[in-house]
Amino acid sequence: MEMKKLSLVFIVIGIALIGIILKDKAVSKEFSEEELTKVSQGNIQVTAVFLNPKYPDLTRPTFYIRLDTHSGDLYIYDMLESVTLEVAGKRFSPVTWKEDEKSWGHHRYGFMEFPEEAFDEINREMNFRLIVNIDGERVLEWKA
Repeated sequence: MEMKKLSLVFIVIGIALIGIILKDKAVSKEFSEEELTKVSQGNIQVTAVFLNPKYPDLTRPTFYIRLDTHSGDLYIYDMLESVTLEVAGKRFSPVTWKEDEKSWGHHRYGFMEFPEEAFDEINREMNFRLIVNIDGERVLEWKA
């Protein structure tokens, strides 16, 4: 009888582990490589890459953001004031903007992080968007 109980426990644990492994793989496949990157054209091209699926150790929603233009100075825009993350109708302001030292007036790029609580919302919804107020309002949207 004890052997049957022990076998049953191992079977249940095995099924649970398989479920966890398959769930993790499904989550990592929610967005294809192409779906991670969004681009908005205009006088200023805005490119944003959602990094968390590629870097699961990140604890905050993190985006690589790049601005490109052929005219004007992109340093007139305050990145922390110009970008908002919206998930399930809730808006989150960025907590950090780490600009690459190679950025310059026509090409700015860096990493933007949002609060951890936004990450919980993203995991629940898997639909979210960045609202970028640079050269007009740009909406970059991710849908799983």
